[in-house]
Amino acid sequence: MCEANAYIEQGGREILVMEGVFVVKTETGPQGDRVVLENIFGEQHVIEAELSRISLMEHKIVFR
Repeated sequence: MCEANAYIEQGGREILVMEGVFVVKTETGPQGDRVVLENIFGEQHVIEAELSRISLMEHKIVFR
């Protein structure tokens, strides 16, 4: 599979946000921009962050 784990940078550390992320999409709503993470089971996690980096070799997506 091609899923990855999503992390957010906080205080110099990477905190796990969601495992097995299959889809990453951005949305603009009344509250502003946000990122929607979705896994293969359709579970979603919404964060207000911007992309820092993606490592395909490590299966890792990092936001700040």
